[in-house]
Amino acid sequence: MLWFSDLLKRLLDLVFPDRCAACGGAGGLLCPNCVAQLQPYPLETPTPGLDSMHVGWIYDQTVRQAIHTLKYRRRRRMAEALGDALATRLAAPPADALVPVPLHAGRLAERGFNQAEELARRLSQRWGLPICATGLERGRDTGHQARLKRAERQTNVAGAFVWCGPNAPPARVVLVDDVLTTGATLAACAAGLRAAGTREVRAVALARSLARPPGTGYAKMGQHPPG
Repeated sequence: MLWFSDLLKRLLDLVFPDRCAACGGAGGLLCPNCVAQLQPYPLETPTPGLDSMHVGWIYDQTVRQAIHTLKYRRRRRMAEALGDALATRLAAPPADALVPVPLHAGRLAERGFNQAEELARRLSQRWGLPICATGLERGRDTGHQARLKRAERQTNVAGAFVWCGPNAPPARVVLVDDVLTTGATLAACAAGLRAAGTREVRAVALARSLARPPGTGYAKMGQHPPG
């Protein structure tokens, strides 16, 4: 239960205090001062295929450090700090379940966990929504999207996600991911869910870079983490 995990965290913090992934100071894996400095991402038109799309913050150095700590330093508890901050930043969307964007089996075996699933589990606790962590699968390895242009990303992930659950997916789903770039992956996930019967697909993500004027690509507020 959430109250028990929070109590255990506080006890561990007394014995082994965490250091902030962004600034290195005391005060948790993501300290209140760094959370306060995060820049909210503006509301924008959702990617085609999504009914709504909400992003927590602009992808800058602070968010990048926190996400890298989760994904590449394998600090899974970082998902709790990020999930708590995101749940405070965004209201729970209307939905029947949260669905994390799945990793390919090979990438999952390499990393040992799916960062989107870890984040979705914390959001599930905070928002009181069930999580549906199995069913939607990445049928083929789409590699690292970060080096691809927008059109190449869309082609690369087209048809890559399929619903393989024993039952139909929930009617209203919220996809959960860490970093949103062009939205091609979320759109492909939505297509896989809709093909299996889902009627509404929304999405939430931790961060996204601000777009430059049309035709100039995306602003490099830190490099997008691959995969």
